[in-house]
Amino acid sequence: MRLQLCPALMDWTVFLVLFAVLYGAGERGLSDAQCAWLGGISQIAYLTASLVAGVMLTRRNARRLVLGATVMSSTFGVICLMLTDFRWQLVAMVIFGASLAFFFNAFQTFMRGETVPGKLANTVGRYTLAWSLGASLGFLSSGSVYALGPVALSLVTVTVGAVVLITLLTYRHRPHEEASAEEHVETTGPGGRPVHPGYVWVAWCMIFTGMFVQRPVQSLFPAICARQGIAPWLASVPLFIHMTIQGIWGFGVSHFATWRYRRLPIIVVHAAAAFGFALVFLVPVFSICAVVISLSGLYTGFVYFAAVYYASNSGHRSRNIGVNECFVGLGSFAGLFVSEWWMKVSGNAAAMYAVCAAALLVSLALQMILLAVRRRPTAV
Repeated sequence: MRLQLCPALMDWTVFLVLFAVLYGAGERGLSDAQCAWLGGISQIAYLTASLVAGVMLTRRNARRLVLGATVMSSTFGVICLMLTDFRWQLVAMVIFGASLAFFFNAFQTFMRGETVPGKLANTVGRYTLAWSLGASLGFLSSGSVYALGPVALSLVTVTVGAVVLITLLTYRHRPHEEASAEEHVETTGPGGRPVHPGYVWVAWCMIFTGMFVQRPVQSLFPAICARQGIAPWLASVPLFIHMTIQGIWGFGVSHFATWRYRRLPIIVVHAAAAFGFALVFLVPVFSICAVVISLSGLYTGFVYFAAVYYASNSGHRSRNIGVNECFVGLGSFAGLFVSEWWMKVSGNAAAMYAVCAAALLVSLALQMILLAVRRRPTAV
């Protein structure tokens, strides 16, 4: 569990930087398109670097890459916070995004290597809990510390990065010769379904959709609140609750072995989330937005656990996760710009929520088609 402190702290940095940069952009009067570019350019770098990382990562080189990526991510997180020029901030966000891609891809490879066979679900559940709670603290601390200025935010970022480095350097890792979840296929046990390799495709679809929906809310909601005069701490609260629920529920579903490799949970969480976002679109007041954004953590907690678990339990794990993380970046970028485009065309900021609802329903249909085509349940 100590190792999971690393993604928790790193995501604290990620979302602290993201909230501060986007809220500041709203304060400076940047357009929705410029805010979308600030939130999305790092995702282009993230998805590209993730594909590279997925090819080159092994159990033996993962720890070194995690260490190097920690230094780069912390350094450029501070640079992003200190800059105010839009163009230079874009450049810094690109390097920040690429550094994060190497960190999270390498950490997941390292994490699997440290997991004994049969304990993959527990590890992925703890990972979901860790990075989600870290993100929630990032939103909360950014909203709370924002008024103190970029120096205070930078000090938090540097401190967090230092703790990650110390944790990694003092952690005694398992010998590479010992068996681990990196090489082992985990079964669901009594009452569960057999491992189904088609769910790797479902994983990629789910993680794309999760980010397509989540990133516009995380990036554009703070800027919208800033324009409406809503205090930064108040704007950060729904995002904090959302990520907290995501982490707790993502950890919780790791104990439900009979839910794995089944269609029904997928249908329920996508349909419920689509209903919630449709409601916000129809009644876009802050109180309802806050409740729906908070509770949508139930959706993201499920899909992020499932996506990482399915990708990590079949075939070439590092490659699967590299594609997973590529879809993280692609979904983030696509969600931001489709939402921003429809907001501009409709002249309605709440149009973002209609895009989210539609994306969830389309994704659900696609996942059912993929499972119908890839019927054969065999262990890999």
